[in-house]
Amino acid sequence: MWSIAKRELRLYFGQLTGFLLVAGYLLITGLILWLFDTPYNLLNTELASYSSFFEFTPILFLFLIPALSMRSFSEEFTQGTFELLITKPLSPTQIFGGKLIGVMLVLSMILIPTILHAFALDNLLQLDSKLDWGIILSSYFALFFLGNLFVITSICSSLLFQSQVASFIVSVLGCFIHFYFWSFLADLSQNLYLYQWINNLSAQMHYIGLSRGLITLEGILYFIGVSISFFLIGTQLILKKKS
Repeated sequence: MWSIAKRELRLYFGQLTGFLLVAGYLLITGLILWLFDTPYNLLNTELASYSSFFEFTPILFLFLIPALSMRSFSEEFTQGTFELLITKPLSPTQIFGGKLIGVMLVLSMILIPTILHAFALDNLLQLDSKLDWGIILSSYFALFFLGNLFVITSICSSLLFQSQVASFIVSVLGCFIHFYFWSFLADLSQNLYLYQWINNLSAQMHYIGLSRGLITLEGILYFIGVSISFFLIGTQLILKKKS
């Protein structure tokens, strides 16, 4: 599994595309947080808070993560290396898990530098209005769970299509459904019980709770349960490709 993850890292950073994705995300994040006159600009917020970063990052994830994951298996199909991959003494779980670890490591490398924005904001504040680092850590925890779910969904999409473009489009759609669709559908319901039931299917609701420091068992189990479900779907797709 680790050998596949290392192979993924070499493929990402062995070409210019990987560096462009990392640099592009960090540049856009910096511009939104400090330069662009938007509600997410840290200097425009009345309260000393880093929450604006966690509000717009899921929107960027809708495109960043499918871009990172679209080549996971699609490129294997295009280059004819998938057949070679499945002949190795690795189970479908190990193959899918290796791809997942590889993409998550790249995503972690992208997210870690963003903590510098929080340190910069904290240094600008007065002593009596410092950032709540407990909530910030909880928010990064929520972001990791959300990113993991998006990555698994996107890798499943990559297993379905040889075309990276098709994989990207379906990945964006799948991540959009996870985060926005169920909340939108719940808002259409007039029944309170039905509204709560549908809204519980939404990653957005659980993400918002965790990012506000409300670390609940329900929110953690949601992300773990849905991620495992899509992980199992991915391993079954690999089994079908083998046969």
